[in-house]
Amino acid sequence: MTTVKKFQFELPALRVLENEHNYLSYLMDGWHTIVLGFERDIYNEEEAREALQTLRKLIIEFIEPLKNHTEKEEEILFPLLSKYIGDEQGPIRALEDEHEEIDSYIGHFLHHTLGNLNELSLQEMKDIVKDAGEAFEVITIHFVKEQSIVFPMVINTLRITEQDQLFDDLYTSIIS
Repeated sequence: MTTVKKFQFELPALRVLENEHNYLSYLMDGWHTIVLGFERDIYNEEEAREALQTLRKLIIEFIEPLKNHTEKEEEILFPLLSKYIGDEQGPIRALEDEHEEIDSYIGHFLHHTLGNLNELSLQEMKDIVKDAGEAFEVITIHFVKEQSIVFPMVINTLRITEQDQLFDDLYTSIIS
């Protein structure tokens, strides 16, 4: 049975971002299953190597839509909100820091899976995959923070004309 995910927000600009969160979460679910397999020790060394290659491929495919989404937030949403709430500390600063943390986990994972995977032991592969698991955790919590803290700020802080302009600016695809 297919479940239909309902939008939490009525504001069109927020629906764009919420839809992107849903899409990114869908992509993440695809690779997080592999991470969970490593955590649950379901792979032998050969299966782990194959799973690690698949995980790397899925994360590489995930990077472009994630980057496009975070760039929209950093270049459009956050500057608009920061006019009212500032960006030296508080939610905007925290979310920007999380973007960097996500980049670090993904970058670290990709760096350690660059070479010949045949040289890695099962334990080394499990250790490397922890970065992908951490990225998943940070992204998931990040989306919750945005939707529970930042999105209501958009509704309660921005003028209607700014909300309309925000929609016009955000209404672009994160996939190519």
